Amino acid sequence: MSHPPVFAIEATNLTDETSTGIGRYTRQLIEALSALDVPPEQEFGLLQMCKRSRWKLRARLAHGPRLSSGCWFGSLWPLPRPACTLLHVPDHRQPPWRVPVVATVHDLYAALNINYTDPKKRQRTLRHYEHLRDSCARLVCVSENTRQDFLRLVGGDPARLKVVHLGVSPEFRPHEPAEVDAVRARHGLGGPYLMFVGSTPNKNLTRTVEAFAAGGFGKDYTLLVCGERARAQGETLASRLAELGITSRVRFAGYVSDADLPLLYAGAAAYLFPSLYEGYGLPILEAMACGTPVLTSNRGSCPEAAAGHAVIADPEDVDALSAGIGAALSMTGAQRAAALAYARTRTWEATARGTLAVWREVLAEQG
Repeated sequence: MSHPPVFAIEATNLTDETSTGIGRYTRQLIEALSALDVPPEQEFGLLQMCKRSRWKLRARLAHGPRLSSGCWFGSLWPLPRPACTLLHVPDHRQPPWRVPVVATVHDLYAALNINYTDPKKRQRTLRHYEHLRDSCARLVCVSENTRQDFLRLVGGDPARLKVVHLGVSPEFRPHEPAEVDAVRARHGLGGPYLMFVGSTPNKNLTRTVEAFAAGGFGKDYTLLVCGERARAQGETLASRLAELGITSRVRFAGYVSDADLPLLYAGAAAYLFPSLYEGYGLPILEAMACGTPVLTSNRGSCPEAAAGHAVIADPEDVDALSAGIGAALSMTGAQRAAALAYARTRTWEATARGTLAVWREVLAEQG
């Protein structure tokens, strides 16, 4: 190759006003790449469809290592070949590319969960993934389970689907009791609590509250439910909570800031994540990294993320979930320490290195 490669990341999702899952992934990947010890001639760049960014990437990355000469902003589609050698699309958008493209596949939720997805949307999703399969040089899957789902539903060359696990951010760690107590007080949590995050149907909130009630955990614990739409879901669940006699023991916190989330994890007696489907299940690792016992499900990528360090239960069996909550609360100090140690091995540096290896593989193939 006559000139050093320039790897670009399509970062339009960082213009969102909220820190979405894809936005967090993109931001963490960019920051981890900027910290890698790579050859000085290596260039990374950012491409955005919009100049406005909540994260102010122009200012932050203009002075970062390896990114100074590669920050492009504005509407640059279609990409001219000299602008970059390879483009990575973190959320499988479909720009009219003229360079090799690598896209990240986070999950196949819309294609798999037909109970929650409009049939027409499911077909559109499958066609979209078929186009990605045929157009991209490589697809990065965030878990082996997602990779297998893709091969089963969409097909393709297995060698072109690469698994690169997500990392756990450093802020997810055990915290000082005074820090945790301050956040607990701010959220009105005077006593011990169990934690649940999410408001989409796959998160399985209704069965979670039923399992909480079935085990009588409301006598000793509050169930803290976090999520942007959690309060609205609480209104829908109000009659069921009343039937179960636990209305006063379930607290709907609504949106929780990125600053508060790790502290709430760290203060919880257990984290409940009995999801019906996940592409990866990063919250499992985030909670474990805070030293918190985790109950999760045997569906999707949850067992893969937990790697034997969480309690696993059938998410559609309320009695099994109730027993699982009890098992999580009974985890020993040694089990919690092992979970914490494992979570610490899942770093964004490893994610960045794995992603860079995929890019280099594509360039080697291109010649």
